[in-house]
Amino acid sequence: MTPAVFVAALKEELESAVKDYKMEAENQPDKAISVYAQHIPDEAFEDETYYPFVLCTVQKVRDTANEDKGEWEASTVTAGLMVAVYGESREAWRDLLNLMEHIRQRLLTKRTIGDYHRLILPISWEIPEVQPYPFWHGYGTLEYTIGQPQEGLPLNCQEIMEEE
Repeated sequence: MTPAVFVAALKEELESAVKDYKMEAENQPDKAISVYAQHIPDEAFEDETYYPFVLCTVQKVRDTANEDKGEWEASTVTAGLMVAVYGESREAWRDLLNLMEHIRQRLLTKRTIGDYHRLILPISWEIPEVQPYPFWHGYGTLEYTIGQPQEGLPLNCQEIMEEE
């Protein structure tokens, strides 16, 4: 459940970050940016103007431990961001860079999201050299701390501890 809670918090933070942002879309000069968690719903594909958008996904969860001390160290989630814009101008790549930079600055200045998940540096951003013009895509990889279950007593501990 924690990765699902995390991706919902990331989606909410990204929606807040881009809420006042308007960009060009197919046959539309100023469309709000859609933010999706984990996948783009089928309904979005029925609308030919689902660009611009940000897709945030959980890519992996990792738990680490200090074997010498027998203690958990951390639980982290790796998140992927796909940032996509539409633009017929050969300079539309600038729109992509501006949106990515806007998101990057927001996440770096508000490093804790959902009151529990803290951004771990470094983060990385990349833009493939080849783009499916007039669509422009960039990618971010982020790592955040997530809640970690604590080892406890076995489920049948009441039976073990009860005296006869």
